[in-house]
Amino acid sequence: MIFFCFSSKDRHIIVEAILYHIKNYRIPVWYDRDKMLLGDERNYKNFVEGVEHSPYGIIILSPNSIDSYCANEEIDLMYEKYLNGTMHIFPIFFNISASEVPEKYKWLKNLVYKEIVPSIDVYSTCNHIICKFLEDELATHEYQNLISLEKSMKKLKSDIFISNLLQSYLEIDEKNFNSRISLLYAGCTYIECSYDLNETPSYYTAGFKKLFNETKLSLKVDLRDMLMIERLFLLLVSTVVVGNFVKNV
Repeated sequence: MIFFCFSSKDRHIIVEAILYHIKNYRIPVWYDRDKMLLGDERNYKNFVEGVEHSPYGIIILSPNSIDSYCANEEIDLMYEKYLNGTMHIFPIFFNISASEVPEKYKWLKNLVYKEIVPSIDVYSTCNHIICKFLEDELATHEYQNLISLEKSMKKLKSDIFISNLLQSYLEIDEKNFNSRISLLYAGCTYIECSYDLNETPSYYTAGFKKLFNETKLSLKVDLRDMLMIERLFLLLVSTVVVGNFVKNV
């Protein structure tokens, strides 16, 4: 779960654009308009269900959020979680440069941050967030890269099509982005059509569909697009293809 911390004054200017991209990947988020209704106990919903239960947090720091009492309450709690290692923070400085960030928030400048203004497309910023989310998800699985997965698939002989696709993929020049991403897209589509994905998180498949719908796989050189679909493919193969084979042996 990714918690959104921001000023309501920035909601329509920047927040919902970031939310749109992340939600399209089906990444679970805690967003006040989705989670809170009139009459709810604000502190419990916001701080317990929201901040306390979210291992990730986006802080959209702007002149508006700096002046917001509610946003500062959230930031203080998120800082505590950051210090005890239970929340990964994504700092976004909106309509404010890092040099203008007040002393209270200087800890955010020690992290990798993004400076954005209304005219900047947030797509690349969202890619950073999604890549980190998928990286951490992948860290809980046995196979961390495609080379180790390909070796294991050969040994297991679990799915010849995926095994051959992996071998072909690893033979392609790293700079040939379109060929590489097309193969991975074909592999993800094959898995979706050939295996039961009912128990698989929806973001395992939503990501590669979103990428296809938006680009038709004609990509600019963006390494994070490649990282995202590689990680989604790894997650799908390791959990669905290998997992299904091992379970049925």
